Amino acid sequence: MYERILVPMDGSKNAHAALVEATNLAKQLGSKLFIVSVASDQTYAHYGAEFGSEIVTHFKEDAAKFLESAVTEVEAQGVAVETSFKVGLPKPTIAQTLPAELGTTLTVIGRSGAHGIGRAIMGSTTSYVVHHSKTSVLVVD
Repeated sequence: MYERILVPMDGSKNAHAALVEATNLAKQLGSKLFIVSVASDQTYAHYGAEFGSEIVTHFKEDAAKFLESAVTEVEAQGVAVETSFKVGLPKPTIAQTLPAELGTTLTVIGRSGAHGIGRAIMGSTTSYVVHHSKTSVLVVD
């Protein structure tokens, strides 16, 4: 049914809750998890923020830490797992690009990882994924 499950992570508590749920589901179904972190390469100069190579490097370093922790947690449950870090537009990357590239059939995502100004500027990634995903989506609260 859901042999390949995509789990986008941003280091938030909600993303971790999605990981726990996806791990439990994968364990029951014998699925493989694909845990990804996507850093935006966009410039929002008109909002006073510019995301360049320095911040992408910072995102990659942070992602390496929580992805490594996620792998340890998932493998301890006997679930196959693969991780990746991508740079691009998080919303379409999670909703369309990664499911196509990885051949996933389910995306398990936390209800929201963004807070404050980031969410006001960029909107909810979870909402976008629910409305535009090419796969089934499970939102974990």
